Amino acid sequence: MSHPRRGPLRSIVPEVRAKSPGAAAGPGGDGERELPVTRQQLELFQRAASPTDVRVLVVICDDRPVILGRNFQDQYPDSDLTVLSEARVKQGGRPFGLTRIKSDHGIVRTLASLPPADLVVDMRQGRPADVRNTFRRTFLALADGGRYITRQEPGTPADGGDIVDDVRNLADHQAVPTARRRALSALELGLGRALADVSVSGDFLVLQKRGEHVIKLGVDDTRAALAARGVEQRVIARVAPERRVSASSVWSSDAVLGAERLGGTIEVQELVCTVYEGVLCAPRQVAVVERLLLPTSYFLPGRSSRTTRGLPNLGSDFSALPAFEAEPEELSGTYYHLDNQIAGHYGHVITHDLSKLWAWDAALAEYPDLKVLISPQVKTGEVPGYTYELLEAFGIGRERVHVITGPVRAERLITATQAFQQPNFLSPVARDVWARVTAGLLPRAGRGPLPERVFVSRRAASRRRCLNADEVERRFEEAGFVTVYPEDFSLPDQARLFSNVPVVAGYAGSGLINTVFSSGPATRIVLASKSYWATNEYHIAAVYGGDLHYFWCDPVVPDASAASPATGGMFHADYVFDVERDGQALDELLLSLEPRAPRLGPTWSAAG
Repeated sequence: MSHPRRGPLRSIVPEVRAKSPGAAAGPGGDGERELPVTRQQLELFQRAASPTDVRVLVVICDDRPVILGRNFQDQYPDSDLTVLSEARVKQGGRPFGLTRIKSDHGIVRTLASLPPADLVVDMRQGRPADVRNTFRRTFLALADGGRYITRQEPGTPADGGDIVDDVRNLADHQAVPTARRRALSALELGLGRALADVSVSGDFLVLQKRGEHVIKLGVDDTRAALAARGVEQRVIARVAPERRVSASSVWSSDAVLGAERLGGTIEVQELVCTVYEGVLCAPRQVAVVERLLLPTSYFLPGRSSRTTRGLPNLGSDFSALPAFEAEPEELSGTYYHLDNQIAGHYGHVITHDLSKLWAWDAALAEYPDLKVLISPQVKTGEVPGYTYELLEAFGIGRERVHVITGPVRAERLITATQAFQQPNFLSPVARDVWARVTAGLLPRAGRGPLPERVFVSRRAASRRRCLNADEVERRFEEAGFVTVYPEDFSLPDQARLFSNVPVVAGYAGSGLINTVFSSGPATRIVLASKSYWATNEYHIAAVYGGDLHYFWCDPVVPDASAASPATGGMFHADYVFDVERDGQALDELLLSLEPRAPRLGPTWSAAG
């Protein structure tokens, strides 16, 4: 199929209905409801998309899908035809696929199970709002250069218009200033960029698409779509799902937030380690097979948002596949996917990356030359030393680490479900990984005295700062806590400290994530903004046991820009510990901690 031209969309779209006087006719207005498709319409479709160019054809209809399918099959005999219909029809005995659909998401799932469509024809009539919505949900599933044909039918003000209105808006979006584009959704921007050409044939609108896009589905839907495409997904390790009761007692300064975010029962999802072949990988956690992003590409595979940072997001169902500067490098051998969207971030390495290593031994037993696949930090272009050190402590030497800085095609890729997916769950198998890392670090730790109580502070925080930290930390120091800054310690000394100290307090975030090095139950005191929904400390306590005390602080947003998605939204807002509201409860808690810890000074180092 020829590559789409960049047509003068804004000049074409206003004339669309003028060239198509029959478009406004309702059901039965022109007699076309008597047959699913007329010969004239089929000839029109053939002119818009020649049968020699259409390998994969999808037709969407209201009813009579069998007759309609036969008509299209006659005109496109060499195409792989699939008819999607809301009608219930018996299967079997037809040379084309027939699928009953109940929603636009069902259409997306079906398109994901097929090769990229060269032609999609929506034959529905009298339903302009449904046709418009389906276009928005499915257009990006087409092949580069593919065509999308649908009726022109003016909508009413109540339903928001029809597809012509949508196309006109998308064409206008391409000419608006950059500042105004920020108000548009990612899907609207993506559709506008992908709209290559608009033309009119009779009562039908013909749209041509440009660019490559990948489909994003949930875990189960991705597996089903890949299976339909004939992709082998060999599972070599599995951990069954389970419902766990937290091993920790929890106290919350806000009963409502505590009940909402710190519940006593946790649903741990199934963990699966899968082998794929011929996987396109790119930096920042991108792994693609047959136009589908693999679940290993997401921070939280089980969530419906399915956002990615390695590719431009175009809503919840699609991401754009950019034109890479070079052809993907071919990587022979087998690779264990351990990449991250925020590559090299200490907290993400600990929680996301290491928690995928629960299946490493099973994979290594089958593939002795197995290597780890990661990408470097975006800002530095380097892999942090602590990443190598943590992997080495687990038993993975540098010679097994392969760093990618551009697209590659792995001969064989092994993915393991992330065992820590907060705020959803933490599987106990992650504790085994962290214990192994701790055991690998401890032989190189110091031997000086350790405090009984530590407060984990954040010296160089640029966001999520406690604005009255001096007051907060003074209270803890008066209660015998020593203030520590984890970045001042070597990894072995951090592991020794957090595996031995029985009482740990601090601000929610990467510092307290070090409690994964704990050797058993501990008392944990957490201060966190109400707008910070990550509950790492709760999930860690739920697995390791002990008492968890959670103080919720009020977020502070100085201006509207601080709450924008570009700055991380309220998730990263600074906050204030409300002394008047919660100060007494904190003081009573600190006084209740016995025996009182010996003083080692307001701050402490491994050297004592």
